[in-house]
Amino acid sequence: MITLGITGVVAALTMPALIANYKEKEIITKAKKDYSLVMQALQLAQAEYGTPGDNSSLFLSSASSDGIVQEFAKYIKGGYLCLSSSNDNICNDLSYKVLYSIYKNKYFDLSLPAIILPDNGIVYLTLSDNKCVDTLSSGANLDSEGNPIINPDGTTSTWTDIRNACGMVYFDVNGPAKPNKAGYDVFCIQVSANKTGVPYWDICGYSSLKSILTGGKLIFNTSSGS
Repeated sequence: MITLGITGVVAALTMPALIANYKEKEIITKAKKDYSLVMQALQLAQAEYGTPGDNSSLFLSSASSDGIVQEFAKYIKGGYLCLSSSNDNICNDLSYKVLYSIYKNKYFDLSLPAIILPDNGIVYLTLSDNKCVDTLSSGANLDSEGNPIINPDGTTSTWTDIRNACGMVYFDVNGPAKPNKAGYDVFCIQVSANKTGVPYWDICGYSSLKSILTGGKLIFNTSSGS
């Protein structure tokens, strides 16, 4: 009886860790698969537009997110398109909040249009005001809480930079199901004319994506959103 009791205690202590490890491995496997689908779709679009290595034709093919997502969906075999005006039941609940990967208790929105992947992951595309060309951009510097940094004289600290993003690709490996945390089940890729990769701010899970693609672990915000 004592031996059985000890075994039960050990099992109770180790089971949560085993379950967490299993869930993380499952998320990592799906994230790698969905990332591969996204990158393959970008390459297929480049080939069809006759612009290998250049994403601008795709992202300039429409002035709306609906148009870009509709075009992008052509390159994802088995994907299901959900436009902003969609009334299909399968497209319900695809607008929700996601916890930033670094800011405490701050969220961003994912909303239609979107593409439901064959494995039930979801892909979202957004357009950048830079429109794939060098653009002088500026904004407020933010602290670790995601709030504007205020200078000693009371003015807001700002940044100025030349940026040329075409847009962003977000993918959620388990759709609207929780935890909806950037870097855990939601990831992003910034798309410029001639490259894809890290966003200007690593707030939507790119470091985590880069980590798992190189054999590492998930990197995500644990402050909330569970």
